[in-house]
Amino acid sequence: MIIQFYADSLGLPRPKIVKVEQTYIQIFVSWLRQQTKENVYLYDRAKGGAVIDQLFNTYKDDLTYIDEHKNILIIHEGICDCAPRPISPLARKIISKMPSVFRNKIINYIHKNRAKLLKKGFIYYHTQKNNYQSILTEWLNNAIEQFDKIIIFTIAPTNDKTEAHSPGFSSSITAYNNIIASVVKERASNKIVLIDTYSLINTSKDLIQKYITEIDGHHLTSEGHHLYASKLIEAFSSNV
Repeated sequence: MIIQFYADSLGLPRPKIVKVEQTYIQIFVSWLRQQTKENVYLYDRAKGGAVIDQLFNTYKDDLTYIDEHKNILIIHEGICDCAPRPISPLARKIISKMPSVFRNKIINYIHKNRAKLLKKGFIYYHTQKNNYQSILTEWLNNAIEQFDKIIIFTIAPTNDKTEAHSPGFSSSITAYNNIIASVVKERASNKIVLIDTYSLINTSKDLIQKYITEIDGHHLTSEGHHLYASKLIEAFSSNV
């Protein structure tokens, strides 16, 4: 059995928070091996800071090397695409090349005034909504022809602290989740399973605190990884 896994840093371990064996993908693979008694091969392509076009390009490249029957595709991304930022990567690059006396002043100003800048409309998204929808549509259209089952997660909610630091983050998460849901619905394929972890976690502040790290407001705690693993197991068990 071959599993191809494409995720941003939410699918990765976190130093002093989540160990490798506590990540949901490893829990799921261990469960599969025990339950199916099959050889399960995980092609783990999770990458910190990855946005959808990077992961999709990696996926397309991988298809040129993997010609065996493909069983499960797992997609978990979006937080890096939809996070509101006050400056673009190009602006960051320009600032990084400035003399330190100017660079440090600009960086400190941006850090201290991030919320004000975002509220004033200085907003940059790594992936604009229409581009996000286009890439996800192409990805799922291709995957339906390649895999027995495709499992995709919605973007998890953030906490109040992170929302205050990056105003508009919560509404952006909702908007991109709506895109994910609409693209999945349009495919109308029984091969695709959408796991709405956003709705599961966003029912109370207590659950957000339990499943999402207080440190940055979007990475998963060990409990969060167990939740994701349980939903993966459900998705697999419901239609083996």
